[in-house]
Amino acid sequence: MACIFVSCAAGNVYTPEAEESFVSRAMSDWVAPEEEMRESWQQYQFALQAMEEGDWLVARHHLDIALKKLVAERYDSAYYNLPTPERDSLYRVEMAHKIILALDEIYPEILEMGEEASEYVRYEFEEEGLDNLDEPPLDSAALLEIESFLDTLNRAQFTLPVEFNERVMQEIQYLSTRAHDFTEASLSRKTAFDEMIFAKMDSLEMPRDLIFLALVESGYKIKAYSRAKAAGLWQFIPSTGKRYGLYQDFWIDMRRNPELSTVAAMKYLRRLHDEFGDWLMAMAAYNCGEGCVRKRIREAKEDTLRDTTQAITYWDLNLPKETMHYVPRILAAMTIGHYPEHYGMQVEKRERAPFDTVTVVEFMPLDQVAKAANVDLKTIQELNLELNRWCTPPKETGYVLRIPEGSRDSFLVAYNKMDKKSFSRWQYHKVAGGENLGKISRQYGVSVRDIQQANHLKNTRIRRGQVLMIPLPASAYSDSKSKNSGKEKASKNSSGRTYKVRSGDNLGSIGRKFGVSVSQLQEWNGLSDASIYAGQILVVSKPAKASKAKTEKSEKPAEKSEKKKENPPKTENGEFILHKVESGESLWDISRKYGVTIEQIVEWNKKKSTKVKAGEVLKIRQ
Repeated sequence: MACIFVSCAAGNVYTPEAEESFVSRAMSDWVAPEEEMRESWQQYQFALQAMEEGDWLVARHHLDIALKKLVAERYDSAYYNLPTPERDSLYRVEMAHKIILALDEIYPEILEMGEEASEYVRYEFEEEGLDNLDEPPLDSAALLEIESFLDTLNRAQFTLPVEFNERVMQEIQYLSTRAHDFTEASLSRKTAFDEMIFAKMDSLEMPRDLIFLALVESGYKIKAYSRAKAAGLWQFIPSTGKRYGLYQDFWIDMRRNPELSTVAAMKYLRRLHDEFGDWLMAMAAYNCGEGCVRKRIREAKEDTLRDTTQAITYWDLNLPKETMHYVPRILAAMTIGHYPEHYGMQVEKRERAPFDTVTVVEFMPLDQVAKAANVDLKTIQELNLELNRWCTPPKETGYVLRIPEGSRDSFLVAYNKMDKKSFSRWQYHKVAGGENLGKISRQYGVSVRDIQQANHLKNTRIRRGQVLMIPLPASAYSDSKSKNSGKEKASKNSSGRTYKVRSGDNLGSIGRKFGVSVSQLQEWNGLSDASIYAGQILVVSKPAKASKAKTEKSEKPAEKSEKKKENPPKTENGEFILHKVESGESLWDISRKYGVTIEQIVEWNKKKSTKVKAGEVLKIRQ
C-alpha cells in the first residue's frame, strides 16, 4: 500500500541507474550526492518515472512542482552552506534546462490527449504532509495542553486500540496545526462517505474507526493518486488492487470506485488482522507490506534484551520511518475526528450526489450518455470516476453506469432510440506475418502504448494470427459527428469528405482527427506511402465507387509533379526504412509520422542528441 499524506512507497526510490529516458541520462552524469536532498531533484525523478510509464499528466504535475521548488531553493538557507557553492549555480542552470527539456517532451503527448487532458484530469495530488516526517519535538507546554485533554477522554469510545503516547500526541499537534487546513477539508469530505463506508464496515464486522485510515491515505479524494501509483480513497497500488478484485486496464480503474475499493480495503485489513492479531500491526502492514512487518517481528523476537513475558506490539517494532509515523497519524486523525470542535475544525456536512444505475451494451461515448440523461458531460464523469476514457469499456456483457437520480426512465427511452453501431470507435485487427506493433500503430493512427494497454500486452511481442483490439481516440468520435448535419448528408452522395493538408499534418494525425485509419487514407487517395504535403486535398471519408477515378482525373498536373518529387522512403535490409530529414522537421515530427518514439529513433541511429538537420538520413524500424 502507499499513501498520499505520508510518504510510504517502499522501494519507490528512483535511481539514475534505472533511467532509460533520453532526457534523463545526461542529468545523472553531473549531479553530486549532496544535491539529491533537494526537493526539486526528487520531484524531477518522480516526473522521469512517470514519463517512462507514459503517464503524462503525472509527469507534468511533478515537473511543475520541480520548477517551483527550484526557484524556492534559491532562498532556502539549507543550501547556503554546500561544500562547493559553485555547484549550486551549476545545478540551478542545468536543472532548469532539464525541466524545460522534459516539458518539451511531454506537452505534445498531453496535447494529443485532447479533451481527456484539458477537461477531465483523472488525478488529484496532495503534496501537503508528504515529506513532513521530521517535525520538531513537542515542547513541554504543548505536550501538557494535548495530554490534559486526552486524559479526560474515555478510550472505550474508540473502536481501535489507542495509546496516547508521545508519538500519537506529536501527530495530533501536526494534524491540528501545521496541517490544519488539510485535516479540516478531509473531515468535511469524509461526511459524504460516512454512510456508505460504515454500512460496508458493519456488514463485515470491522471497527468503524478504520475509516480514518482513508484520511491519511487520500484525504477522502476519489481521484487521489500517489507517486507510488496508488489510487482511490484507500490508495491501492495496482498489484494489491487486482488481488482484491479492483480491475484496472486501458478503459477502467476500479480503485476509484468508492464502494468496491472500500470492500477491498476492509477485506485486506481483515486478512492482515487475522495474520498479526492486532489492528495496529494490520494498519502498519497495509502501509509497508506484510513481509516487512513479518521481518521486523522476527527481529524483535531475536532481541535478547526483550522481556519475553510480554507480547510484541506495534510499538515494539522498528519499522520504516514512514510507517513509524503512519499508524500514530491514523490514531491522531481518529482522535481529532471524534472531537473536531476542540481542535478548531469547522466540519461542513456534505452529501454524495444521489444516482440511479443503468446497463449500457458494449460501448457508449460519455457525451451521448450525458445527452440521453439530459445533463452535462462533467456530471456523468464525476459519477463514474473509475472510467479512464471518454467512453464505457467495450464489454459485450454490458457496463453498469451511474446517472443522476430520477433520470433513469428518460435515459432508457433515449437509449433505446439510439443507433448503437454508430458508437463503435475501436477495431479488431488480426496480425499478419511480418507485422509488428509499430507497423500496426501507423496503420490505424494510434500509439503503440495504447494498443499495448488495450490488449494487456506487457511488451511489444505479438504473433501471427493474434487478434488485437485497436482503440481509436476520443477526437475520432467528436469529429465524426459533424455539427453541420446538412453538409454531412450532402457528402454521402458525393465523392467523400475532403480535407486540405496543413503544415505539420501527417496521415496519422489526420486519421485521428476524422476517425479513420492511415491505410484507409492511403487507399482512398491512391497514396503509395505516407508522404503528403501542405495544401494537398485528401479524401477523409469513404468515397463512392466511381469517385476514385474521378478524383484521379481531376488532379492538377502541378499536384502530380509535386507528388513525384516526394521520394518514398527507401528500405534497408527489409527491417528499416530510410527517412531523409526535411527542412524544419524535428524528431518529434518524424516520430509521429511513423508511430514510433523519439527514444527509439535515437537508439536505432546511435544518436547522442535529439537534434537533426535537413538532409540527414535516419533509419526507422518498420
